Amino acid sequence: MIILGINDRVRHNTAAAVVIDGKLIASLEQERISRIKNDKAYPLEAIEEVLNLAGVSAGEVDVVASSNLPYKDQKPSFDRFLKQLAKAGKSDPYFRYDSLKKRLQRFRRGFQPRRKLPGVLAEKPVQPVEHHLAHAASAYYGSPFGSERVGVITLDGVGDYSWGSVWVGDRGKLQLLDYLPSLSSIGLLYSAVTVNLGFKASRHEGKVLGLAAYGNPEPFLSRLMEHTRADSWEELFDPTLARVALRFSRRDGQAVIKRLSEGLSREDVAAGLQTYTEQLICDWLQQQVRKMKVSKLTLAGGVFANVKLNQRILELPEVENIFIHPNMGDGGLSAGAAFEVYSRLQDGFEPQFHEQVYLGTEINRKNALAAINASGLSYEEPENLAGSVAQLLAAGKVVARADGRMEYGPRALGNRTVMAACSDPSINQWLNKKFVRTEFMPFAPVILEEHAKEYFPTWQEDHFTARYMTITYDVSEVAKKNIPAAVHVDNTARPQVIRREDNRDYYDIVSEYNKLTGVPSVINTSFNMHEEPIVRTADDALRAFQAAKLDALILGPFLLHLNA
Repeated sequence: MIILGINDRVRHNTAAAVVIDGKLIASLEQERISRIKNDKAYPLEAIEEVLNLAGVSAGEVDVVASSNLPYKDQKPSFDRFLKQLAKAGKSDPYFRYDSLKKRLQRFRRGFQPRRKLPGVLAEKPVQPVEHHLAHAASAYYGSPFGSERVGVITLDGVGDYSWGSVWVGDRGKLQLLDYLPSLSSIGLLYSAVTVNLGFKASRHEGKVLGLAAYGNPEPFLSRLMEHTRADSWEELFDPTLARVALRFSRRDGQAVIKRLSEGLSREDVAAGLQTYTEQLICDWLQQQVRKMKVSKLTLAGGVFANVKLNQRILELPEVENIFIHPNMGDGGLSAGAAFEVYSRLQDGFEPQFHEQVYLGTEINRKNALAAINASGLSYEEPENLAGSVAQLLAAGKVVARADGRMEYGPRALGNRTVMAACSDPSINQWLNKKFVRTEFMPFAPVILEEHAKEYFPTWQEDHFTARYMTITYDVSEVAKKNIPAAVHVDNTARPQVIRREDNRDYYDIVSEYNKLTGVPSVINTSFNMHEEPIVRTADDALRAFQAAKLDALILGPFLLHLNA
C-alpha cells in the first residue's frame, strides 16, 4: 500500500512523504527546494520529488494523508479552546473581548487546505489527521521499541489548539490519554522569549538554548513560577502567561516578557527559561510515566528539538530509554500523517525503526559531474577519498560533504555536512563567521560508535536517538582534551554517534582521521549559509562552498579545492 503524506500548514514547514507498506521511503520539506527557510508554500515540488524518490507515480498512490484537519473536524478542539478562554476571562477581562473571538475565527479559517491536490492525486481518497496525532504517529511508528508498551508524548508551540498530547503505544496502536490546551504552552513561551531576545521564533530557539549555559536562572525562573500552576497542567499558566501563549510575538505578549525580564541580562533570561522548561516538563513526565506504567518514551514536536531537555528526560530514574523522532518539528507531520493512515487501514501495525534517515534528494556521480562542469571548477577523483579527506582534516582544513541522499529532519548527519577538526575551540567563532551565523552553542561532534562510551560515559548502545544528534551528554575528561571545540561551557556535547552500517563513506572518513590523529571524532555542522535551508542539490552545494570560501568540497565521488 502506497500512502502520500502531506503537511500543508500555512504557518511553516510544509512537506511531503511517501510510506509504502508501513515503511518511510522518502520525505522532503518544501524549503529545501524553494531555498526559503521554514517555507509555508503549498508543497507541490516536494510532492513531486518524494514520488520520484520513491519510484512511484501519482496514479499508484492509494491514499493521501493530510495533517490539516477540515474546518468541521476542528470544532471539538476549537470549542475546548474557547472554554479555556472563558475560564481565563473570569479573572482577566482581556480574554472576554468579542474582537478576540473574531480574530480567532479568522485564524481558524487560515488553517484550511489551500488548494486541491494536483493532477490525478485530486481523485485519490484523502484522510485528515489531527496535528498532535500526526506527531505521535511519527514518534511511535518510527521507533525502535517494536510491539512494547511505550509512552508517546508530543509537545510543541501549538497545533490544532493544543500544545501537546499524551498517548500509550501498545501492540501497534495508539491510545489517546490527554491533550494539553494551548493557553498553557511552554513551547509558545519559549518562542516569546526568543523574540524578546532579538531572535526569530520557530527558527532561533536553539540560540536561546545555547545562550542559557552562560547565565544564572534566577530570578527569571522565580518570576515565571509566580505565574505558573505547576500542579495543574490543564491551567498551567495564569492569565498573565496565558496572554503570552495567545499572542507570543505581538505587543500584548511581548509586554509581559519585557516586564518579567526587567533588569536581567540576556544570558540570565535564557538560563531561567531553560531551567523552567526542564523542571516543569521533567516533573510532569515523571507523573505521566507512572500513570502509564511504562519505562520507555517516544517523543515528537518542536519542544523536543531542545537537546538539553532531552538529556534531562533520559536521566529521569523512571525512564529507561527515549526515542525522539529525527524530524521532530512540523517537517515530520507528513510522515506522521502517512503512518497514522496506514495504521488505520491495517488496524494497527508494529513500529518499524528509522535505521536510515537519508530520505531526500540524491547527489550522485552523474549530477555532481554535471554541476561541476557547469561551474567551471576543477576537481579530482581520489582513489582513496576517505584517506585524502582525513589528511585535509588533520591539517586543519575545513571540508564540506554533499553526497548521497539528503538527511531527513533539521540535523546534518553526514551527507550535507561541514567537517573540521575538534581541537581548536576558536573554530566556533571563525567558522560561524564564514557562514554568517550567530550561535552560542558549539558545533556538534560526530563520533565512531566504538569510542562513544569513552567520550560520553553515560551513553549506551541502545541510545538510538544519539544517532541523530537529538540529545546532549556530559563529556569525559578525554573529550575535554581531544575535542574541546565540541564541548559547551556546561561540559556537554550533542553527538552524532555513527555506525558504519548507517553511512559507510562518512564513517570511513572519521575512521581514517582517527588513524592519523588518535581522535575518533570531527566537527559536524550543517552545510548551509545563514538563514538558508541545508543544501539539497549539487548546484546548491557548489554555491555554498564558494560563498563560505571553504577549503575543500566532497561532491559525490569528487573532491574540489577552493584554490585549485
